[in-house]
Amino acid sequence: MKAAVIYYSKSGKTKKIAEKIAQGKGADLFFIEPENPYGTYISSVIRAGKELKSKKAVGTKTKIFDFSKYEVIFIGFPIWHGTLPFFFQEYIKKCAIDGKRIIPFATATASGKESALLTLQNILPNSKITEYFYTSAIKKADVDKWLSELKL
Repeated sequence: MKAAVIYYSKSGKTKKIAEKIAQGKGADLFFIEPENPYGTYISSVIRAGKELKSKKAVGTKTKIFDFSKYEVIFIGFPIWHGTLPFFFQEYIKKCAIDGKRIIPFATATASGKESALLTLQNILPNSKITEYFYTSAIKKADVDKWLSELKL
């Protein structure tokens, strides 16, 4: 089964998980980079809030890839303002991956687990979203255990 990992990471936490998935499951790795990088933590939080509220997505440096040959798509993201970064949401919508098996993984400071999943379900209504992995500064989860239990 051919798998891909699509992810965005600001701090490096999501990137570490993405790399573990790619290595452990033999998946191809795709980093999605915003056109204008986010700055410090505080400036990123402020900017992300404005983007979400205005529904104005920044572009990406990353082109839209053809994911038609993949059966499983891992989607990794930090949770900002209770959801996926808005530019990342817009990128996912353009990827033509609706209808595929989606395995999301998210990192957060504190919360947003359910609302982020709901956003992803709304973006990809025809996909089978399974085995959601969530870890936060408050509730640490075991990524190695999750990976070992995944059936592809």
